[in-house]
Amino acid sequence: MKRFLVGLLVLALFLTGCGIGGKQNTTISPNTMSKSSSKANESDIMWKWSFKDNHKTLDNLQIFKSTDRGNSWTEINLPINILPKDAYSDVYVENVVPYFLDSNDGWISWINNSDMTLYVIKTTDGGKTWNKLSYKLLQQLSQSISKIQFVTQSTGWLLAVSDAAAGQQIKYLLKTNDGGKTWQKVNVTSSDSYSGLPIVGTSTDMIFYGTDNGWIGVSNPVSADVILYRTVDGGNTWSKVSVPIPQGYEKYCILSATVPVFKDDKNGTLDVDFYMSNNGNSENHTVTYVTNDGGNTWSTNVYAYDENKHIFVKLN
Repeated sequence: MKRFLVGLLVLALFLTGCGIGGKQNTTISPNTMSKSSSKANESDIMWKWSFKDNHKTLDNLQIFKSTDRGNSWTEINLPINILPKDAYSDVYVENVVPYFLDSNDGWISWINNSDMTLYVIKTTDGGKTWNKLSYKLLQQLSQSISKIQFVTQSTGWLLAVSDAAAGQQIKYLLKTNDGGKTWQKVNVTSSDSYSGLPIVGTSTDMIFYGTDNGWIGVSNPVSADVILYRTVDGGNTWSKVSVPIPQGYEKYCILSATVPVFKDDKNGTLDVDFYMSNNGNSENHTVTYVTNDGGNTWSTNVYAYDENKHIFVKLN
């Protein structure tokens, strides 16, 4: 189903470069379930969210919690009115990003571009009570949240984007060490300007494994270069990771942002969606890279998945 939806997205995009252009929404969607996994005894805890009567406004956001792996759900009271109405009345719902660390700690965040403020409502007791936080952003550009993640009650990162030209977004990485009360801009190593992340690409993704090891991926609508950055010191310094282009894919581009999935400290996978449009015909292949040294080096599996033919094809 995921690949089918990606295919529909491609058809709707303005064709530039490899055939990709326009804005891609990378924020968390309604009805997404988040399973707490930070502690073994919390493996049954799950969260999900939706909008009351399908009215997609922030004051109609509903949060639900399950303690039995999703067999039953309890609605959590969300007192959005603890904030002044102008803090949330004109907010696009696509810019609202919930994140739950465990059964107790959760954040619901959004950026209000009318006053350039990051707003957060936070719970530390499983949704029984909520506290309001706000932080004035220094960058005077319209922004939205691409990804937010906390790895402890105090340490978290927020990846924000601002539309530029077609196929381009300015990207910002912010870090908090006090649970979201204050945020600092984090530089990501690159030859490009702004935050350091390349301006090319209209989708971004981020994941941290613990407080030190983090990854950021960016889509690439103009080439087959996989844009992947890594930090091993909690975001203080970043380096671009070399990911080889498979033979025969040199004229493709990267459809969506991607970050690694690790099953332990050494072994992980990286799924990259390669896309090409030529004379009205399109090809979309997912290539899986593997690492056995913690992400220092990546190599491709023998086969890639052809999205159009729904088969695996052998790589050269």
